[in-house]
Amino acid sequence: MDSKAGAIAVSGDLKRALSSLVLPALLMQIVQTAGWLGEAYFVGKLGKVETAAIGLVGEISWLLSTLTTLVTVSATTLVAQRWGAGDKSGAKAVMLAAAQQSVFFGIFALTVWFLRDLVWGAMGADVEVRKAAQIYLLASLLSFPLMNLAASFGAVLRGIGDMKTPLLVSSIATGVHFSLNATLTPVWGISGAAAALAISRIVAVALFALCLRRSPFNSVSSPVVGWSSDYHRELLSLGIPAGAQTLFWSLASVVFFSMLNRLPNGTAAVAAFTIGIRIESAAFMVAIAFAMATQTIVGQNVGANQWKRAWVGTWHSTLWCIAVIMPICVVLFFGADWLAAKFSTDPLTRSYAAQYLRVAAIAEPFWALSMTTGAALQGAGDTRTPALIAILTQWLFALPLTYAFCVLGGHSPKVAWWIVGASGFLTGIITAAAFTIFWRKQKTA
Repeated sequence: MDSKAGAIAVSGDLKRALSSLVLPALLMQIVQTAGWLGEAYFVGKLGKVETAAIGLVGEISWLLSTLTTLVTVSATTLVAQRWGAGDKSGAKAVMLAAAQQSVFFGIFALTVWFLRDLVWGAMGADVEVRKAAQIYLLASLLSFPLMNLAASFGAVLRGIGDMKTPLLVSSIATGVHFSLNATLTPVWGISGAAAALAISRIVAVALFALCLRRSPFNSVSSPVVGWSSDYHRELLSLGIPAGAQTLFWSLASVVFFSMLNRLPNGTAAVAAFTIGIRIESAAFMVAIAFAMATQTIVGQNVGANQWKRAWVGTWHSTLWCIAVIMPICVVLFFGADWLAAKFSTDPLTRSYAAQYLRVAAIAEPFWALSMTTGAALQGAGDTRTPALIAILTQWLFALPLTYAFCVLGGHSPKVAWWIVGASGFLTGIITAAAFTIFWRKQKTA
């Protein structure tokens, strides 16, 4: 595997380092988004109940992604810092501990199957939607440990600056996901989508296992064999705040879903939200790619005690990210009706989805700002601040206002979209300010 990106991150031209990290990460996000959009497209042809069903499971999967974030954020940061400091055996030891944690947490996620009715009841899901979602949920849960393991492998490779291997694995696995959705979903319905998801995850883990044998880790001797409590504690100390961020964010999304379900025309609102967030991911994936690159650059440079270079790299990444996102936002805003029509045949669902896309187009640059500066804080070892900001803006702003205006006040789901957009604005501004304050403290320390 190519380790040059890892070396460039702490020396040489910073813009070159950023581009070498961002481009593969962005391509990976594009590939993954194509896979999820493909699933939404083929399932959308089955009807709004099936579309709402995969959205329902998607909310549970997002809730469970807490167990993934517990490992991936801390693994990338710790590997990047050790790699930047030249401690390659320590980086490999982190990788082994991360793999162990990912499997453990993945198996733990299977308990959700026995709580599914309680969760769906809390979300206010329609009985017909619940029935359609069961087989898809089962496939998602059974393959979750494999997905978790693949995510941990991708995280540690990003830590050393290798974005190409995760791109390769993602491209092949997503190709399998898309192809099987195209062939199985029209024949087997939502069961075909479930099979496509599970098989693609099996493929991803198998490919990562093969690629790691050729990675820089394979030539590094590690003092750690078996279970190391010290490395697990270190991973958890960084991972728990990041996991809490994902947990409370996903819980907020579950609560938001339940509010939508309780509105008049709730199924159409949920289906529209499902369609909207998947189309919006065309912009969101750009922010994720730049956030990945930012965390690696900051982590490696902090490990090498090059704080100024980490600061400059963060703002390069942020400005580039917003510049790339803006044309996408223009398309989302002016092409909202056309895009919504491609994913739903129900007029009300299309109307709701189109309005969501217009609001998302306005809010997305601020989400990008929060993601790059938040990733910089994580790369420096501060996972608590971005977690606290994300939790507060959702639970003290977005959810109370949605409940007041839409559930109690009886306003359209379109009002909820504007509230979500406003929370994105707040999150971006506050996270950027927190990042600036954090770095100023490092300068004076």
